[in-house]
Amino acid sequence: MKPIKSLVLTALAATISLSAGMSGAIAQDFPNKPIEMIIGFKPGGFSDAMARKISEPLTEKLGQTIVHSYKGGAGGSIAATAAKAKPADGYSLVVATSLTFAFNPLQGKVTYTKEDFDYLLTMARFETSFVSLTNKPWKDFNSMIEHAKSTGTPLKFGSLGPADRLQIDAVSAATGVKFIVLPIKGGANMMQSILGGHVDFGLSGGPHVQYVKSGEMVVLAASGSQPLNATPDAPTMSSLGYPAVSYNSVIAAPKGLPADVKAKLVEALVASAKDQRFQDLVNKRFVGIPPMNGEETKASIDKITEAMKAVLK
Repeated sequence: MKPIKSLVLTALAATISLSAGMSGAIAQDFPNKPIEMIIGFKPGGFSDAMARKISEPLTEKLGQTIVHSYKGGAGGSIAATAAKAKPADGYSLVVATSLTFAFNPLQGKVTYTKEDFDYLLTMARFETSFVSLTNKPWKDFNSMIEHAKSTGTPLKFGSLGPADRLQIDAVSAATGVKFIVLPIKGGANMMQSILGGHVDFGLSGGPHVQYVKSGEMVVLAASGSQPLNATPDAPTMSSLGYPAVSYNSVIAAPKGLPADVKAKLVEALVASAKDQRFQDLVNKRFVGIPPMNGEETKASIDKITEAMKAVLK
């Protein structure tokens, strides 16, 4: 009879071997059922449109239906929280923004961190800009600040959320200019507020482009650190010496995906983002970028997190 220790080691080795074999079988078999895509926005918006459009080639590449569910609100945090609670098996994805992972946890109001997710794809970059009417007595962000300084008049700012409010707080601290922050829900309402003169300038994620083309509005600055697609000559906030805030559209999954499953998802998602059907949609709205894979997206989230820490100072 073998010693007890030898029997235990033999049994343990058999268990490990069996588990490894099962893991490989699961990865090779993936996916064998529909995949849920949890969308962190309400139905009908552009983020929803992107999620649905990328699902068309993704369905073809994975051979399974992509089922959409909606958990909008709290800057994508509701969807991210729901996704975190799902098994890390590749059958649950979440569509949110970079700030959902890079900024919301810094505020201490969510039950997840950026490390709770495996990042799979960055599929678009929003044209997030500070915008005003062209008939204002300034032509860009710096001249607006100088006008406010010279007149001593506070600027009314249309805000879409806490990130841009903190960004403007940083500008105020650096320049001494006072801002009256007016919270506004949604891009359409922001356009109405700017056009109606209810605010001096506001943050926009893209609806402003048509008004810039018509000559009614001007982009004062890009909110982030990279030039915009529709108005590449506009300065970036980082080039002006202010904290930059970037808004990207990201697809992630609960942390702990099997390596083969993750690789298969990343390959399929990147290929789907390059599909002409998806590219036609994002380029029409000026949010197209070369898709970033999982590692690139993780690095981007880390970089944006550091930038947001600067905004929070």
